[in-house]
Amino acid sequence: MSATQIAPVRDSALSGRTAALAVIGIAVALALPYLVPTQMSLLVTVGIFYLACIGLTPLIGQAGQVSLGQTMFMAIGAYGAGLLTLKWQWPTAVAAIVLALLCGGMALLFGAAFLRLRGYYFALATLGLAVAIASLSTAWIAVTGGPSGMVDIPSLNLFGYEVFSDQANFYLLVVLGGLAAWITTNLRKSQTGRALAAVGHDSIAAGMLGINGSRYKATAFAISAVTASLAGSLYAFYLRFFSPEIITVTVAFSIVIMVAIGGSRSAFGPLIGALVIQGVPQMGQTFAIWVPLFAGVVLIVVMTYFPAGLWGAISDVAGALRSTAPSPSKEQR
Repeated sequence: MSATQIAPVRDSALSGRTAALAVIGIAVALALPYLVPTQMSLLVTVGIFYLACIGLTPLIGQAGQVSLGQTMFMAIGAYGAGLLTLKWQWPTAVAAIVLALLCGGMALLFGAAFLRLRGYYFALATLGLAVAIASLSTAWIAVTGGPSGMVDIPSLNLFGYEVFSDQANFYLLVVLGGLAAWITTNLRKSQTGRALAAVGHDSIAAGMLGINGSRYKATAFAISAVTASLAGSLYAFYLRFFSPEIITVTVAFSIVIMVAIGGSRSAFGPLIGALVIQGVPQMGQTFAIWVPLFAGVVLIVVMTYFPAGLWGAISDVAGALRSTAPSPSKEQR
């Protein structure tokens, strides 16, 4: 069999495994509210942070740029949704969509300036944005409610249906998270994804090939801003409340840690990271105090021994098991 014949076979096998995983994931997601009804609040929180994390995978996993500014876009999505719906009576869904597009545009503008920075300079610049928005949300009492937060934010309303219960919010997040995972996965395989990977591998060589690294990285940054804004809006609609405690610098670091622990080159990686970081505090109030230490230790272990993240390690083990499995004989074929 020639190489040109083998490639389609491998691609079809990979697509088949991806489709199987997607079907299994959907089935599990539909069953979870009935399997663990007492943990629905945790699952909704995991879904919200997954939405904030999945948008970072093109930027971190392909372009090789770490952004610590997700909490800024979450704050704009949350506080903006509160203001538009409370002060001007905008429909909740329209407010969330408009704010997501606004954040995407802002990311393109910031990206034009910040993404010329390399390495940790870009991370520090976005960290500055996170610090600034956290301080502003605390000090601008007339708009944000200050340390007490913004209250009485309405629940999300879709086509006349109020998304109020934990179960309804969970299923909505399954749909949005699945859509975001599909978009980022297909982006990874597209020409844009290949260009991002080239820029992340060697920006100078990519530039010599005519690839505008700043433009592609700005696009990835905008994707991360859109998902973060949606996560912030949905968090505000779910809690009907939003405060500066939700967008602290610690949370900004936690989002990146979730991506790093789970793996930044897969749609499943951020989900594992969100489950680990958000699930640990549920083990008890005493243990919750040690969450930052736990997250730091896990991050060090994962980055040292599993640089592709936990999902990457799982995929490697699965691949090794498949390769060692006895192949069928010619007679069996």
